Amino acid sequence: MRLATYSQRTRALFIDSIWWTVILLFVPLGPSLEDFPLTPAAAEMTLLFWMMVAQCVPILITGLLWMVWGTSPGKHVQRLRIVYADTQQPMTTAQAILRTFGYVLTFATCGAGFLWALFNPRKQALHDRIANTIVVTEK
Repeated sequence: MRLATYSQRTRALFIDSIWWTVILLFVPLGPSLEDFPLTPAAAEMTLLFWMMVAQCVPILITGLLWMVWGTSPGKHVQRLRIVYADTQQPMTTAQAILRTFGYVLTFATCGAGFLWALFNPRKQALHDRIANTIVVTEK
């Protein structure tokens, strides 16, 4: 098995961001602000809350796909999969959950967690380090 390159992972993330965008644009999440007679402050808080929820939904779906498939749609297209770093066996459900929480942290740092893969010998991003996973190419 070969470790996935940073550019392969970047292309996979780009592909994943396409379906994330479709979810966020076309799947209604939360109530319409017109349904509630809110004060401006309450409307701001409601909007902020649902914007945060909307950002988490694609990440949670990605985590579920990691549990079921061991990869995301973008990684699948790029012929990449996520494995346990120590054994190169498929990651466990617990690792997929840890990786999902790590993914939230990676995005919370404005994506800086992805840069770790450039400097880590096993090309692990922040979420990989948290879950002890690596991304490899399929043959």
